[in-house]
Amino acid sequence: MNYILCDPINIEKYYPFTFTRPLGEMRIFGGTIKERWEKLLGCKVSYLTRSYLSKLYPITFKVGKNILILSDSDLDLDSAQTFEFEVKQEDIDSEKKLKEEAESIIKKFSVKSKRNKIRTSLSYFFSISNFFYDLESNIDCSSNPFLNDDDGPIIIEEGVDIMEGAMVRGPVHICKGSIIKMGAKIYGPTIIGPYCKIAGEVTNTIFLGYSNKAHDGFLGHSIIGEWCNIGAGTSNSNLKNNYETVRMWDYFERKFIDSNEQFLGLYMGDHSKCSINTSFNTGTTIGINCNIFGSGFPRNYIPSFSWGGSAGYRNYDIEKAFKTAKIVMKRRGIEMSSHYEDMLRKVFSMTSPFRT
Repeated sequence: MNYILCDPINIEKYYPFTFTRPLGEMRIFGGTIKERWEKLLGCKVSYLTRSYLSKLYPITFKVGKNILILSDSDLDLDSAQTFEFEVKQEDIDSEKKLKEEAESIIKKFSVKSKRNKIRTSLSYFFSISNFFYDLESNIDCSSNPFLNDDDGPIIIEEGVDIMEGAMVRGPVHICKGSIIKMGAKIYGPTIIGPYCKIAGEVTNTIFLGYSNKAHDGFLGHSIIGEWCNIGAGTSNSNLKNNYETVRMWDYFERKFIDSNEQFLGLYMGDHSKCSINTSFNTGTTIGINCNIFGSGFPRNYIPSFSWGGSAGYRNYDIEKAFKTAKIVMKRRGIEMSSHYEDMLRKVFSMTSPFRT
């Protein structure tokens, strides 16, 4: 069997994070969605994603049975949304045609699956308690009063540095190379992706990776993309003063809608930054490559490639944005590839209507 993870037809529901990656690259407890499927299936899987992402995340067809799995399905083959099709050698020789046929299949498949229960919002990723049932802490917490796995496991990967005085209450997954700074307070369920620096108070939050919250401040019920930096003293609200459910920007509907969630904080897309002492209102969405600064509360929705704050915004010059992004990535030993730059340029073009 050859398994292929494919983006759902309503992929906009998962923006801004899926502007720059397939949905399967999102993190849940125990790894990315792709990594969890690979562990479940015992084999590698590839992606059927949008064309501008395909060079970064290529698809692999194999002669014989190929199975498409919707990325927002449950992690269980018996209940997942799947579609099986046969591939012949002559199909492999014409991969472009095969991919077009597969994309046609998934469109019909996704429309049909809408009649069933599928995920429709990013709140899916806060339901990670469903995904750590088969995981146990890989450390002994009994001798360390600052680590508590009574309510869920604490997973600490290789190369993680937990500095003195940091307190961690599971379920928490800290991926390789991340640094938890002195006195940090981390409440589960929280996922800290690879090579992050985390300080202050964090609860119910997902860091996708390579991002910094290296100073004091509160972050709760939030998702932070890759290559983000959160300035010292920055905090977000995750509960409205009137305790009502939170309205958030919906890219699919192109308007604010009721999330039906009482607790929601900040969604920050890749390469976005905010200055010291920034205060984010409940249910704030920030796009890709934004630079947020200034006093007062920023808007609840900030389009990708925006520069400014509560006093107003202007377009973030794309060449300046790339210059900063390349510097930030190089600090972690990663060179921005031409395919990655092409992808960001495509996102800049795709998001231009939101900036107007």
